[in-house]
Amino acid sequence: MTELYGETVFGADHDLEAMRLDALSRMFDPATRARLVQIARPGMRCLDVGAGLGRISGWLAEVCAQVIAVDRDTRLLADLHKVFPTVQVVEADITEDLALGTFDIVHSRLVLMHLRDRVDVFHRLADLVSPGGWLVLGEAVEAPALISPPQSPFRQLMEKHWRSLETAIGTDGQWGYRYPDLLREAGFVDIGVEMYQPPITPSSAAGQFFQLGFHHLRDRILADGLVDEATFDEAVKAMREPGFSDLGMGLLTAWARKPT
Repeated sequence: MTELYGETVFGADHDLEAMRLDALSRMFDPATRARLVQIARPGMRCLDVGAGLGRISGWLAEVCAQVIAVDRDTRLLADLHKVFPTVQVVEADITEDLALGTFDIVHSRLVLMHLRDRVDVFHRLADLVSPGGWLVLGEAVEAPALISPPQSPFRQLMEKHWRSLETAIGTDGQWGYRYPDLLREAGFVDIGVEMYQPPITPSSAAGQFFQLGFHHLRDRILADGLVDEATFDEAVKAMREPGFSDLGMGLLTAWARKPT
């Protein structure tokens, strides 16, 4: 059976999924907003794909004229309109055609890396950008650098959990590195790319995100035999110890403009 992100893995109905996405937002939203603020302008029409809790959609709504927040499961977006009335929430699958017109900004973060047909979806998103508009794509990439020694339980778990996601749903922790070439091949110009790698500490957003994620994936990782139970527990315990500090996955963001 083919598994999908948001169903058997990180489903919206999981007790801790809203908390995990909240930690993810606090971890990566500052970097995403810092990029979008460079291009978002009043009057723009924006599409936020894989909107999650809707934090970026809401921020865009404070700047732009129209924002459509798309997700395959919109249960966690149910109250977004109460805070941001101008945001339109659409439940849709980006792997299928979206009859939504074109946009001045199309943004997606941590979506395509989890899709097996990610190249096709990239071209779908590119087609949704209006001439002169911007495509902004962010993906998590396997930690470009780690401080812990290779034999440490934390490092073993951090590296091996990617393999578990790859096996289960096809996650590609290297996918984001392809964006500059794909954007160039698709005819985009003014291409840029940047990396943001936040610290993991017991109280940081990144630390909370990984503690919740590892809790969710525990049975799967142990069943896959990637790390043993003692190593798993030692890694999680180390993350909670005062003074622990390391680096987690990076957020690679690529952006480009479609010629007029």
